[in-house]
Amino acid sequence: MSYAKLSDREMKVLLAILHCGLEAYAPKILDKLFEHANEKLSIGALHSALDRLEQRGLLEAWMGEATKVRGGKRKKLIRVTGDGQAALRQALHRLNAMAEGVLV
Repeated sequence: MSYAKLSDREMKVLLAILHCGLEAYAPKILDKLFEHANEKLSIGALHSALDRLEQRGLLEAWMGEATKVRGGKRKKLIRVTGDGQAALRQALHRLNAMAEGVLV
């Protein structure tokens, strides 16, 4: 089976979403990107990546419920789809296979 090819940034964004769990939304994804990959993205760059990944069917987004913490505003929640997980798994497998025997 052939999977979607992922850029380095797309892999990091998908991994950050997975690290967020069920509460993945843009600010939290940015925090996870910085925490785990020392990657600092603008909100615009993140939204561009999220839009591309969603158009390719690798993630899903929906509006969550309004909360008092956010002053009654809803937030856009995001999750990686099964296809997104498969594409990420394949990309990481290929990267690890390429590094095998070269890195100590």
